[in-house]
Amino acid sequence: MSLRDQGFKFCISPYNKQGQWLHPTVFKVMHPDWTDVTEWPTEQLVAYLMPVPEQQELFAA
Repeated sequence: MSLRDQGFKFCISPYNKQGQWLHPTVFKVMHPDWTDVTEWPTEQLVAYLMPVPEQQELFAA
């Protein structure tokens, strides 16, 4: 049985420095500022972790 099947959530710390599986109670009590990305599709997770630099829009014109 996987951690996901046991109710754990995969969460990313603020500033995207760390990611780990957390029990829901631990997530709520000790890491409420972390982002739960358990159900995110791959594309959304990649965009969140590696955003396109804002300056790129300036050079696209």
